[in-house]
Amino acid sequence: MKPHISSNLHAQSERKQLAPKLMFFGDPHGELESVITAIERCRPEAIVLLGDIQARQLLHVELESILNLTEVWFIHGNHDTDSDADYDNLWGSKLADRNLHGRIVEIAGFKVAGLGGIFRSKIWDPRRPVEEAAFPSSDAMRRTMKREDQWRDGISRKHRSSIFPDDYQHLLRSGPADILVTHEAPAAHPHGWQALDELAETLGVQLVVHGHHHQNIDYLAEGLMTAAAPFRAFGVDMGSHLAWPLVLPEGAGSESLSQDLLDLAAQAFGEAAQAWLNRPHELLDGQTPAAFAAKGGLEKVRRMLIAIQHGGVV
Repeated sequence: MKPHISSNLHAQSERKQLAPKLMFFGDPHGELESVITAIERCRPEAIVLLGDIQARQLLHVELESILNLTEVWFIHGNHDTDSDADYDNLWGSKLADRNLHGRIVEIAGFKVAGLGGIFRSKIWDPRRPVEEAAFPSSDAMRRTMKREDQWRDGISRKHRSSIFPDDYQHLLRSGPADILVTHEAPAAHPHGWQALDELAETLGVQLVVHGHHHQNIDYLAEGLMTAAAPFRAFGVDMGSHLAWPLVLPEGAGSESLSQDLLDLAAQAFGEAAQAWLNRPHELLDGQTPAAFAAKGGLEKVRRMLIAIQHGGVV
């Protein structure tokens, strides 16, 4: 039996933040006021909505007041095809081209991969070989449908939020990436999918963030994943958000990460420096180097970086 999931992410999200690079928002279900409020307060470089948006007006109209404050990106969820209005207010918006589904885009300095929608066994059960999928693509499904069963000359509205094998496999071949955003959850969740872990590992991401289950989950803190896992994972609840990179502990200002440390990381890892600083490390008790340094472990992190740069023992 998998452990019960509790929540402590909301408290982290509400701490004072200094202009985070990215913010990820759990399923709004039409309640976008909390998104607008958080953006006005935190001023992130960009945000990603994690599906089930269900905007009550065209999305660019709903978010008009903050479009000059941040970049808006999204993936769709299963409820974004519940009605014609749900569908049209998202895909008919001027922000429709900000859908990350099936592609990788550089956002706020990170390569972000997206996989929207959900797995539906009528289309593809990813626990089975892909060759056993009923339909490899939406186009293959459309070709089997009678005209009267189609919606707007294509597949049914419902299945426009289904994940088809071609969507998944195209993304699988598109890496590398730093972050993977999905509507479905990874395998560590009781209702998660191993296929998403395999996607994340193939892309080489450091972070997976998902919505769908209306739970705030820090998989490492909850003991659902270990620091040795190839990526860090979070679930984000409706009305909540996750800032990335993670906020520093209370009392630790941005000055805790000295320019000296940032320079050392850049020398050792180049463009991957930020990724290394934000990935949990087994030699730091599962903490990220950035958090460990901010809590007083600056010298240990410096020694690690010097050793890595010069080929010494870490």
